Amino acid sequence: MIIQKKMSVVYTLLEKRLIDMEYVLISVALLTVVILTVVAYRKGKAKGQKNDAKLLREISSKDRQVLNLQAQIDTLNDLNGSYLTFMFTIPSIVHRLNASQHFDEVISAIIRLVKDVISTETVKIYTFDRENNNLRKISLDVETAETQCTYALGEGLVGAAAMDRMLRTNENIPKNRIKQNYAGQDKSDIWMAMPIIFDDRLIGVIGIGKVTKKTGNEGNFLKMIADVAGVALMNQALLGETKHNAETDPLTGLYNRRYFFQMARHAVEKSRRDYSPISIFLFDIDHFKHYNDTNGHDAGDMLLKELSKVIVDVTRKTSVVARYGGEEFIVLLPGIQKEGAFIYAERLRIAICSHPFPHGNMQPLGCVSVSGGVASFPADAGSIKEIISLADAALYQAKSDGRNKVIKHKPFFFSEAEVEI
Repeated sequence: MIIQKKMSVVYTLLEKRLIDMEYVLISVALLTVVILTVVAYRKGKAKGQKNDAKLLREISSKDRQVLNLQAQIDTLNDLNGSYLTFMFTIPSIVHRLNASQHFDEVISAIIRLVKDVISTETVKIYTFDRENNNLRKISLDVETAETQCTYALGEGLVGAAAMDRMLRTNENIPKNRIKQNYAGQDKSDIWMAMPIIFDDRLIGVIGIGKVTKKTGNEGNFLKMIADVAGVALMNQALLGETKHNAETDPLTGLYNRRYFFQMARHAVEKSRRDYSPISIFLFDIDHFKHYNDTNGHDAGDMLLKELSKVIVDVTRKTSVVARYGGEEFIVLLPGIQKEGAFIYAERLRIAICSHPFPHGNMQPLGCVSVSGGVASFPADAGSIKEIISLADAALYQAKSDGRNKVIKHKPFFFSEAEVEI
């Protein structure tokens, strides 16, 4: 019995221990589960953070790619817009260039075309002066015309483009041409220069300043514009030469009768609008036949040429000097009263008489001299032809009075006439 009781006690103790161990094992298991859960959570969180960071990096990279693509699209749109502008602008520009008879209009059209397709505020045109072998900047501003800068061939960016006959920029100009010695104030504002060439002949250079919005095709655009400019400038030069030949006397280089009357009509129209006077000085060379007979016709032609230069030197730019025929000359003096015209005519007569023309001392008056007459519109008559007729009558009066003289037309007044009673 005692053994049984002891065994019962032992079983009870064992059972209690087993229960305690179960609690311990369960506790350990639960703790282990908790620990593993925490560890797994932290690992998962860390991995999630890494994934999030990677995702953010990928998103950022995609954003940059999108921005780059957008920038490329914008650039292409700008370039496409420039090409479209060029395509739509060039026909009207070419038409305007071909239709224009004035050099300044051609230059203005070229400058507008450059600014339409290239984002720059500075556009300068230089023409090649073959006589002086340099490039001269064209200015459409009369006030700054006397301060034009020039470049020798090979000098600076403009000269380099002209000499090399290729596009030059500040980045690709040869080092030996970086030093620029300018005869003017046209220094650092040219960034790119393109030669204007027609039929392998250098016409000039187009220079542009910094481009505010680059497309990478500025050189191509400038090359196309330079080609158009070459054709336009050559056409203008040929038209100008043709026009000059049609308007001028081939021997003296003065204007001819046709051009004189054309300008006289314009002067009369202006005079009638603003009531301004017009004067005419008509004159011829005294004893010109004697000069020809004594010295030969070649000498006579040389005399006409040299005398024409004297006339131009004494006459202001706004007047029109023309060879009226043979040894006869005529000057249109818009805006000048008869007294002022007479003063001018006397000054010219004295300049001619005192000029050392070849064989002048062999003339009957001891010098090459002229006789002329002066008349004015509308004071003396109501048309240019009538004024010329009155000036011609005064000229013959000067001849009758001994030559080497200028006479003003004097209007006839009844009060000055002798009236027989």
